[in-house]
Amino acid sequence: MKTVKAILCVLLFLSFILQGCVLLAIGTGAAAGAGAVAYIKGELQTTYATPLDQTYQATLDALEDLDYRILSTQKDGTEGEIEAKRVGGDGVKVKLSVSGRGTTLVKIRVGIFGDEAASRTIERKIASRLGF
Repeated sequence: MKTVKAILCVLLFLSFILQGCVLLAIGTGAAAGAGAVAYIKGELQTTYATPLDQTYQATLDALEDLDYRILSTQKDGTEGEIEAKRVGGDGVKVKLSVSGRGTTLVKIRVGIFGDEAASRTIERKIASRLGF
């Protein structure tokens, strides 16, 4: 337990030191299956404790819920990619990859340089679709 507290203190300290470069946030659903969420260099990254196929479908559904038009999709046994765009808005690219048994790494980039607020909205909708 002391180790966990020490790690959390170090992460909190680093988030203050690196503010503006890296924003680290421990997701509220971490215990329920959604991992830590990091926004780094215009890309939001998180891991879900769900298989690739389930996460991929939840991502498609989440983007459609948010009125994104799906432009292209690609998926094989270990990774997938979805490109979508809102009318009059920036495009979004979501990359998914198997990160372990029954877990999927999701990377979200909105626009060329990234849009943190839009990326977090998409991430929350995916988590909701997965039941987290």
